[in-house]
Amino acid sequence: MTLFKRTVALIVAAFLTVSACAACSPDSTISRINDNGGLRVGYCSCSESDDAPFVMEGKEGMTGEPAVRIANAIGTEAVFTRVRSSEAYERLMQGSVDCLWNCSPPPKEIVSSVRAIETGLFYRQVIMTTSDSKINRLADVKGKKLAVVSGSDAQAELHNAAVMEKSLKKIIICSNMQQLLQKLSSGEVQCAAVDEPQAIYAAARYHYKDKKVEYKFVDTPIAECSLVIVTRSDEADLCSLLAEKYVELSQKNVIKELCQKYELSGMLSSKIKDNPAQVNA
Repeated sequence: MTLFKRTVALIVAAFLTVSACAACSPDSTISRINDNGGLRVGYCSCSESDDAPFVMEGKEGMTGEPAVRIANAIGTEAVFTRVRSSEAYERLMQGSVDCLWNCSPPPKEIVSSVRAIETGLFYRQVIMTTSDSKINRLADVKGKKLAVVSGSDAQAELHNAAVMEKSLKKIIICSNMQQLLQKLSSGEVQCAAVDEPQAIYAAARYHYKDKKVEYKFVDTPIAECSLVIVTRSDEADLCSLLAEKYVELSQKNVIKELCQKYELSGMLSSKIKDNPAQVNA
């Protein structure tokens, strides 16, 4: 059996395990979702005004497009709610959203209370600088001025890395990615701590004084995790439906094509690159 077939077999087996645990029928699940106005998708955002490339204009993006397609496939519509990373799982457990999409894995204290679908996407917090900079390693940021977007995962991880945070000359807090790129391009700061997907997407479209600026990332990320789609454990039926449809999208290369569309091919896990979807019952 080829590696691809074995991967698909494992996905299907895991999916069937989730299905066997379902407390309700798919029809009753959809009825319940529709009674709430649609599939309430919670997505994490580091800014009040810039959600690219995950949700853009309500329907597009790495979260927007798959969620809309899957919601339509199961007979409902996707309704998006922005949540802070620090509050995401609390909102899920309170029932204000039906699922979290493309979020970090659940903390240990609630892992038994949720069900997760691995998306096959990696999410990193990295140090970014201009391509002509001599900063190439994490150690090179010592004594430098650094910019970071307020409320971003990068800001949280930078704070967690206390030794690195204390080694900086100054930390400049920015309200959004555009402001961060302006400060980095002008030389006001020498480096920036960023959430990689947002930085890649924004940098590809940013011009400083009508000129395109090239950027690079240092060799080692500050932090890295795999992104997941999560439901509560008592929503096994919903998890089954989402998993089934996500696997279908993966097999049709939709996730890979979206990564290419938003210039994020590096986010795909090489381990399950040919079919980025697994279910953890």
